Amino acid sequence: MYACKAATKQRARCRYWAEGENGFCSPHERRREAGEMVETAPRPDTVLYKFNLNKTWTERLTRLGVPIKEQDFVAKEAKHVAHAEKHGREAYAIRKNVADSGVPVFGKEGLVNVSLYEILQELLEEYEVVDIHIRPRRDRNRQMNVLVVSFSHGEEAVTNTEALQELLDFLSSSCWGYCHVWANPPQDDGKVVHTVNSSHREENKQPERILRFDEGLWAEEEKAE
Repeated sequence: MYACKAATKQRARCRYWAEGENGFCSPHERRREAGEMVETAPRPDTVLYKFNLNKTWTERLTRLGVPIKEQDFVAKEAKHVAHAEKHGREAYAIRKNVADSGVPVFGKEGLVNVSLYEILQELLEEYEVVDIHIRPRRDRNRQMNVLVVSFSHGEEAVTNTEALQELLDFLSSSCWGYCHVWANPPQDDGKVVHTVNSSHREENKQPERILRFDEGLWAEEEKAE
């Protein structure tokens, strides 16, 4: 399952699913066949890469200067509900207990057994790392935290190269059991933010798939042996 790559009138990525080889849902494909111009969803201005950290890696990265930031999950949930309503979307249509305004590019199940080292190399070519921080998990699991790496333009780049290199080394040998990419609608300032969430790291397992940026539309391919 793959999200239609068309943009809505408000420049959000379509929430219907692609049905043909062209990557568009049936309504957008019919418009294309009728000769109408159908724009593809915009490239993200910012990509947030998030994954779970155990206590050992949390301590390791904090020693390298990566800060821990608290998050107001109640305020975040309300913001997502309002954002969804602004774009005429049901906030809980995809996840029943967590509000979303965007679309999961690879469907509700996402990708499985994925290498994400390659996508980080692509993102480093496209953007600058402007923030790295650790935050608590939504479920307040004390054994795990979440690392957030922000890729963007026009902001001061992170100068903690030691922490960034440690992160890349960590990911170079990682297979992620699950990966979800969310394409979110434009924010009030017009900026588009996408998120890449991964979980269930399996260090000794060979990944089967690779995530690709594909000009911000996202794609996946088989990993060569």
